[in-house]
Amino acid sequence: MFGYVRPCKPELKIKEFEIYQSVYCGLCKQLGRSFGYFARFTLNYDFAFLAMLDMALDGSCPRFERQRCFANPLKKKNCCLKNPSLAFSADVAQIMLYYKVRDDMSDGGFLGKLRGYLLLPFVGRARKKAAKRRPKIDEIMKESTERQAALEQAGCQHVDEAAHPSAEFLSRICEEMARDERQKRVLGRFGYLLGRWIYLIDALDDMDEDLEKGNYNPFLAAYQIKPGEKEKIEKVAEEAKGSLNLTTAEIGAAYELLDIQRFRPIFDNVIYLGFADTMNQIRTKRSKQHE
Repeated sequence: MFGYVRPCKPELKIKEFEIYQSVYCGLCKQLGRSFGYFARFTLNYDFAFLAMLDMALDGSCPRFERQRCFANPLKKKNCCLKNPSLAFSADVAQIMLYYKVRDDMSDGGFLGKLRGYLLLPFVGRARKKAAKRRPKIDEIMKESTERQAALEQAGCQHVDEAAHPSAEFLSRICEEMARDERQKRVLGRFGYLLGRWIYLIDALDDMDEDLEKGNYNPFLAAYQIKPGEKEKIEKVAEEAKGSLNLTTAEIGAAYELLDIQRFRPIFDNVIYLGFADTMNQIRTKRSKQHE
């Protein structure tokens, strides 16, 4: 996950933003408790969403308290206190980070490999701790990464097929949060679509850079766009946005079937406004780069 699943902040009420920020801060503290100080720098919006989703499906009510932030120790902020949802999300984050670093080392150039070798001792230790608690998730992530790498190395020209390993991984992660079989089916579908959306939005975001560097990108591969054919990329980007919009609509349909017991306005914001806002931000960034 890459930090794309986030709310549209201008449309959140102040109390809703406070709750969202409290969960974000609580996850930061949980990363520190579980994996040490430097793990806090791996925090992103996607894992805050995952923790909040698990809390929303749980019958118990999370507790909040004003605490000092390590980034601004002079000011107290509302913080979600330690709970199983935060611990779950922190473990998933570190397992995913480890395999992401390994993947970057195999795909990147000299700087990517150097960065990976510097990070590997830290992320390796964190992953080992998390995998001991969540062996099933570690195995799922390992399988997903291997399938994803094989497809990309083969130059897969089918967007749906290329997105499948990432989508299936998040589907199985979401199923782990289910409290009953019906909820498991709905969460599996919701997670699959969310994983597909994250993979595709990341591909759209990286499209120009991937074209320039000759890296694999599912949209470029599907339309067989080669380095130097930058004039064709806008048509591809429009097709990518269409695919993302269809996926967003399906996410909304699956979301309506979830048994959300709290934080409903925040989830409504993320699903119905946040995804579109993220895509608009990427479109604006790409327009500025082209200018």
